[in-house]
Amino acid sequence: MRRVALGLALALCNLAAAGEAIFLKTGEEYVGRLLGITDRRLTAAIAGKRRFFELDDIQRVEFQKPRLLDDVATASQLPDRVAFFSESLRPKTADLRRRFPQAAYVVLWDETDITLGARGAWEIKRFEAWRILHPRGAGSAARSLTYFPDRQQAEIIFAITVGPDGKVSRVSDSAIKDEALHARVPAYDFQHRLRFNLKNAVPGATLFLATATRGRATLLCPMVLDKVFAGREPALRRIVRLAVPKSLRGRVAIAELNGLKPKADGLWELRNTPQVLPEPLMPPLRAFAPRLVVAWPKTTWKDLAAEITERARVRGRIEIHDSSPPGIYRHVRTQVRAEDVPLDALPEGPAPPAEVFERGFGNQAERALLLAALCRAAGYKATTVLVRPRTDGPLAPGAPTLRGLNAAVVRLETQGKTVWLHPDAETRGYGEVAPEVQGAMGLELERSRLVTIPPAPPEQEKLSRKVQITLSADGSALVADNYTLTGHHAAAYRDLKDKTAEGLAQWAALFVGGEYAGVDLREFTHSDFARANPTERLAFRYRIPALAQRVGDYLILTLPNVRLEVSEVGRSERRHPLSWKGTDAETLEVTITIPDGYEPYAIGERVSARSDGWRLEAGFTTRADRRIVFTDSWTRSALDAPRSAYAEYRKALIARSRLRQAVIVLKRAM
Repeated sequence: MRRVALGLALALCNLAAAGEAIFLKTGEEYVGRLLGITDRRLTAAIAGKRRFFELDDIQRVEFQKPRLLDDVATASQLPDRVAFFSESLRPKTADLRRRFPQAAYVVLWDETDITLGARGAWEIKRFEAWRILHPRGAGSAARSLTYFPDRQQAEIIFAITVGPDGKVSRVSDSAIKDEALHARVPAYDFQHRLRFNLKNAVPGATLFLATATRGRATLLCPMVLDKVFAGREPALRRIVRLAVPKSLRGRVAIAELNGLKPKADGLWELRNTPQVLPEPLMPPLRAFAPRLVVAWPKTTWKDLAAEITERARVRGRIEIHDSSPPGIYRHVRTQVRAEDVPLDALPEGPAPPAEVFERGFGNQAERALLLAALCRAAGYKATTVLVRPRTDGPLAPGAPTLRGLNAAVVRLETQGKTVWLHPDAETRGYGEVAPEVQGAMGLELERSRLVTIPPAPPEQEKLSRKVQITLSADGSALVADNYTLTGHHAAAYRDLKDKTAEGLAQWAALFVGGEYAGVDLREFTHSDFARANPTERLAFRYRIPALAQRVGDYLILTLPNVRLEVSEVGRSERRHPLSWKGTDAETLEVTITIPDGYEPYAIGERVSARSDGWRLEAGFTTRADRRIVFTDSWTRSALDAPRSAYAEYRKALIARSRLRQAVIVLKRAM
């Protein structure tokens, strides 16, 4: 395999490069070297031959940055001695379709070569080849390359497509966009990306892409490769090569996760990795697929914590009027604007708390550092934890790096209790933590240690709903519908604070009127969402003109606006474990007052289900006061569960859904 990589490098270095792209009005494109131009025609060297083009036939000429393979016009001109090309072109599209019937495209070759040098120097080259099998695979042609222009270089070595007919097309300079990712806020304008699309990504085409990034690594801006040897589409070969001088080998952190083993020193390779078809509630690929993390330079969690802690040291005084923990949190939540910029996008780390306080905005890490500093200034014990969200896959303890620690929370000790504060958004209330952060691991800065953010008790992530239905003999109904919300359920509605009174009324009417025609919303009240109360409330009063159907002596109805979506358990079998974002609880109580002259004839049953991670109690009862009561109590404390638990979980959710849609029949009393 070393010979293949060396042969690839030598072959590419010896290929000629040309610089002009000629686009004809017919849609044809030629790349070569401009030889001359007159008032009637243009002369160019194309694939080693002199060609003439009438000026009237030319749409435009682009002067290209010279790239490798610019002089290649057909697949036969690619260097067949280089396995990257020869082995990628060898499989027939028809054979690949038979072998991978569900795949939109197949990764033929995916190689990452890392070279490390003195004084933090690094270079990553990536060589990719993939075959489009079906039209839906065309989206794979959209690519990007992220870098910091003030300290790194990014390069597209070549980006070509070999069509089904063997003709080669390539990306032009005009199709490559260099974009600033966070230019809207000048304080965060560091990271750029090169965005481009490979041409002619049609079924049967083979796409070849080679890119390079290089720079010098520092403690806060390291070189980190986090490679997963699996993907949504199948791959014939995935390779990572690491070249590092012997004198520097001890300064590289390497973590091999989920069963990955090296094939040789500095070489990791897996062949024929299967297609990972996405499933609802599936853990991220980094949680179970073979994974390699390389961090350069090698450091310790203690050193990283010390570096950020020193930057976050408060010099001078920062004070606010309300120094109680809720008051401090309220100030940061409402007076320091939340910017959705990851810590990964800040090559020098977060800004100091005093600067964030003064300018009035910050990302998660900066707002958390400010929050902790204000709490300590008020005499409270507070520490900051930089967290890797569970949705991004587990943190790799063996490869210390700030990369991926894009969430941040504060551990506050007050009145003998620990309160976790998550200042990620204005909609997050005091003591609430986003679901994807619950159960995640992070670096506690002031104590220089890795910790796990505890999941919230399900009672703190609860939706409680009480519905009172007064049914009339004509089938119409008056409904009083009351919601009580905590945790992420409450946060989901707090954006309503930004609506006008008219917009809020329209939203409420749509919210209750989606299932029935002619619903008349008579009243809508709610708590003050702008305050981010520990408990939020919504109350609706509305009339449904035809909740029940009259059929002879019978009234037939189902419960209004209580449908439960169960698409996440639509499949009868499952390939992967279960994973949830945060805990959850829900209670529903629906009371139906039966009209005079009617009595219950048929109602739904009762269901009870229990597991280590969830519990369900639901069903119908009739009361002596001529009322039908439906209750549904659901609690889930689990964040993960094995695949074997899926059948029982699926059964419980389907039972909940069926009960909520159960037909209720009332009969006229004789």
